[in-house]
Amino acid sequence: MHEFSLTQNLLEIALKNAHSKQIVRVNLLIGPFSDEREESIQFYWRDLAKGTLGEGAQLNFQHVKAEMKCLACGGTFNLEDDQSLCVYCQSDRLRLLSGDDVRLESIDVE
Repeated sequence: MHEFSLTQNLLEIALKNAHSKQIVRVNLLIGPFSDEREESIQFYWRDLAKGTLGEGAQLNFQHVKAEMKCLACGGTFNLEDDQSLCVYCQSDRLRLLSGDDVRLESIDVE
């Protein structure tokens, strides 16, 4: 059900930024630690966007890497798939900065 409210927020942001133009494409960034499912977001978008300028818009999901901060040395880096240590000092004391969410990157309108 979390995808419903997320999709509702994404649609509201897209409509506000479309400036009364038809939305044809919504470009989203999704992190590797996001709990949201693309299929659910697409399903809810189709339902919520009916009768709005977002109806029929194509949702494009771009998978991005997680950004981490090392609590030992302060370095920041993008986490690779098989990585669990800081790339600078090899510490395992890491904090997730981004990568557990879905963000609206841009919209295309006509």
